[in-house]
Amino acid sequence: MKKWAISKVDKEKVKMISAKYGIPVFTALLLVIRNITEKDDIERFFSADSSLSDPFNIKDMDRAVERIKKAVTSGEKICIYGDYDCDGVTATTILYSYLESVFADVMYYIPDRTSEGYGMNIKAVEKLKGYGVQLIITVDNGIAAVNEIDHANELGIDVVVTDHHKPQDIMPRAVAVVNPHRTDDTSPYEDFCGAGLALKLVMALEGEQFSVMENYGEIAAIGTIADLVPLTGENRTIVKAGLKNMANSERAGLTSLIDISNIDSINAGNIAFRIAPRINAVGRLGSADDAIKMFLTEDYDEAVKKAELLNDLNTERQSIELDIFNQICEMLKLNPELTYDRVLVISSEGWNPGVIGIVSSRVTEMFGKPSIIISEDGDVCKGSGRSISGFSIVDALFACSEYLDKFGGHPMAIGFSIKKENIDKFRKAINEYANKEEKMALMSLKVDCKLNPEKLVPDMVHQLQNFEPFGFGNSKPVFALCNMRLDKIIPLSEGKHLKLAVSKDNARLNIMKFSTTVDEFPYSEGDILDFAVCLELNVYQGRENMSFNVRDIKLSDFDNERAMYSLQDYDSYKSGVLSEKIMDKLPSRNDFAQLYRYLRNTKKKFYFIDSLLHKLNTPSIDAFKLLVMLEILCERGLIDYERDNDRLKISVLDIGVKVTLEASPIYIKLKEDISHVGKHT
Repeated sequence: MKKWAISKVDKEKVKMISAKYGIPVFTALLLVIRNITEKDDIERFFSADSSLSDPFNIKDMDRAVERIKKAVTSGEKICIYGDYDCDGVTATTILYSYLESVFADVMYYIPDRTSEGYGMNIKAVEKLKGYGVQLIITVDNGIAAVNEIDHANELGIDVVVTDHHKPQDIMPRAVAVVNPHRTDDTSPYEDFCGAGLALKLVMALEGEQFSVMENYGEIAAIGTIADLVPLTGENRTIVKAGLKNMANSERAGLTSLIDISNIDSINAGNIAFRIAPRINAVGRLGSADDAIKMFLTEDYDEAVKKAELLNDLNTERQSIELDIFNQICEMLKLNPELTYDRVLVISSEGWNPGVIGIVSSRVTEMFGKPSIIISEDGDVCKGSGRSISGFSIVDALFACSEYLDKFGGHPMAIGFSIKKENIDKFRKAINEYANKEEKMALMSLKVDCKLNPEKLVPDMVHQLQNFEPFGFGNSKPVFALCNMRLDKIIPLSEGKHLKLAVSKDNARLNIMKFSTTVDEFPYSEGDILDFAVCLELNVYQGRENMSFNVRDIKLSDFDNERAMYSLQDYDSYKSGVLSEKIMDKLPSRNDFAQLYRYLRNTKKKFYFIDSLLHKLNTPSIDAFKLLVMLEILCERGLIDYERDNDRLKISVLDIGVKVTLEASPIYIKLKEDISHVGKHT
């Protein structure tokens, strides 16, 4: 279940924007939803040739350019100190390529993810001193390297920092600190990633924009898309230009990677889901140096080999990730008490620390809760976490910093190291922090607006294409089709996918639900449903037809938000929190009878909580009480029951004897807890 956040639309403003600027109503609707309503902003958003602001507007850019040019002309050894993720790789590629083209004595250094971790470290600085380096230029890191840069200064190495991460209280004592997030920076745009900032630095060094964008825009676009910075303003300009260049790229490595990734269309989505994971995989499981060499080589055979290596490592990464995820699912089945926490903290030995962040994303999506996965390796362990909108996991991390060694992140993602002996203390502390709020944030889905199914036309999809590239900050629009009758469930591709024939009044639509079998689909023909969909086009025999890709489904007359909060109350109770919310949760004999009768008479094994509650249609049974009853029925041997957040798998068993449900220890404890709370209220 997700809470649908449907944007409120000012219809009068939509009409005004459409009439005033002569644009289609559907386009005006999306502009209003995105709060792009002024003429200059609209023209800039749709412009194909917008320019970037003067790079020298960024604080310390002049000092950085002066020091780098001095190093180039005097033949000093320069090292670009990068990072092993896609943003760091692309930023390093951009700056290294440029400095090499102007005959600088330049090298690059990427720290090892496992042995060194993110950012500058003392040993690396000393190693670079041994190589004769006189100037270090950081890309995608450096703003927090206060001690490391002090050490570089002591060794006689100057440092220029280019970084897009938020500065801490103490600024590093570098020759220049180029970071638009500095409090004293007044440049007009601040949301660059490391690659975008490297591109701006090259523009400042070169003294113009056009040729720099032609030569390096496609690499900057990959880093910008991969790093999930907002695709607005100057980032949008970079990505639009970069994608255009990418279609005719002369970089052997990039074209080889596109070919091996089976990409048939150059767009932001394919970069995000096909290209970026392959670049990230080499930093997780191999050496990021191979990705940089792939981008730099002019030898086609070497380019193909490097692209194949990235592809193989990505396949290996997917296998490792799936194995860890399956292990976690098994652990949670054996230890269901862990799933009741508001923040899921799961740890084990032998997990590759390079992929646990991706696994955390899958766990968070499955359970609708923030999750933290910890890879145990000796005394010092590494953790990575992902959150849901509305819960700042980095604030929670800072609140528990006494148990951590190194840590950092942002509201939606974190990384840290922790001693093994502190893991249980940390799990307790972060959940105490989360439990301070009576209600936890809910997993949500942003829906742009509702659409009338009778007024859908293919031209809407053509209008949507003008809003590309889509990505963070400019997400692909999601629309609600409400009160649709499910007429037929049609299995496709040997039952792997579903086509759902739906109708409302005179509208008849086919909606695709991928990666779901008939048995796994929780709704029935005749149900009235709301669909959250993305609009697509397919062409058959020269004719364009609209298609609809499901993002989420819910029952039209069902209160998802109420049910989700009821699930929170259940989990809080199971984790030991007693409150007045349990007072009306003791099931009656009639409640049990209705539930068991329905389960026995239906042939389904898979349910969503909303679909099961809807079929029961009993006001006295909410999500809390439903889960209590399922737990009791399972404990008494009447059913087999598994739960993954709001997904249920239930099998009715024939035990041949009568059981007394009120004798269940679960029932007795709930009754005692209700009595205890009643006496103290």
